[in-house]
Amino acid sequence: MNILEVITRFPDQESCINHLEVLRWHGKPQCPYCKSEQSSKRTGTQRHQCHSCNSAYSVLVGTIFESTKLELPKWFLAISLILNAKKGLSSRQLSRDLGINRNTAWYLQMRIREAMREGGDQDLFKGIVEIDETYIGGAQRNHAKRKRQARRESGLNYTGMQHKQAVVGLLEREGRIKLQVVEKANGQNIKPIIEQSVSKDASLVTDGFGGYAGLDKTYKEHQVLNKEKEEYVRGEYHTNTLEGFWTLLKRGIYGQYHKVSVTHLQSYLNEFTFKYNHRENKSNFELLLNRSLMPSVI
Repeated sequence: MNILEVITRFPDQESCINHLEVLRWHGKPQCPYCKSEQSSKRTGTQRHQCHSCNSAYSVLVGTIFESTKLELPKWFLAISLILNAKKGLSSRQLSRDLGINRNTAWYLQMRIREAMREGGDQDLFKGIVEIDETYIGGAQRNHAKRKRQARRESGLNYTGMQHKQAVVGLLEREGRIKLQVVEKANGQNIKPIIEQSVSKDASLVTDGFGGYAGLDKTYKEHQVLNKEKEEYVRGEYHTNTLEGFWTLLKRGIYGQYHKVSVTHLQSYLNEFTFKYNHRENKSNFELLLNRSLMPSVI
């Protein structure tokens, strides 16, 4: 749903509340505290009075919209803006678009990203599945002080990508993707993610990274591309789709957000995952609203 449609359909708090009540309760309010459907609406408010436990409640209880003073039309507009920003939207830009301060915009984004988190009840990836790892972080020169401190404390010689955060990606040719932050890119961390996400009947495609060794014993097929010898494609087997996604992801992180902490990196990955997995869904706005009403996301 584009911005104009959101503004037209949800011009005020009442229209937003009414829409959320339809999505969550389908016309029959349910108390979030005792689950009773015996209630009445308080006159002149958007709240309901439960006749079983005598609690007052609204459709916002237990959702990402609870305990916020920001009016719902701005929440709805923020969801639309975020969904339509292919490479992401910085909190500073969102604060300007909505006329709110940057901290409020960041808080709002983080809650929406939590609703974007894909659940663990999805079907296993099937068919051809591309698997690759990448690293997110600034240039090595920006971490010189931290590296020196790490060497002094551990006595180890840190090299390679130690200054960046490892991310593992699994991409199903049918159109879905899964991104996971890992402490370190190795077989011990990567293989459990693959086992939890990919069907044993799938054909895996990876490069020659040692962390993927032995997958051919578990899965139908494991095609290993020798990229050191410039072997990037073997018939229908390649990791070009996933590598193209890495380019989009890094353009978003470095171009829009500039700097993302390790603590919150997975939340940003949730946003890019949701957008990719539902890119063809014309009802992704309604889908995200439905997810925003689920108590499990907060």
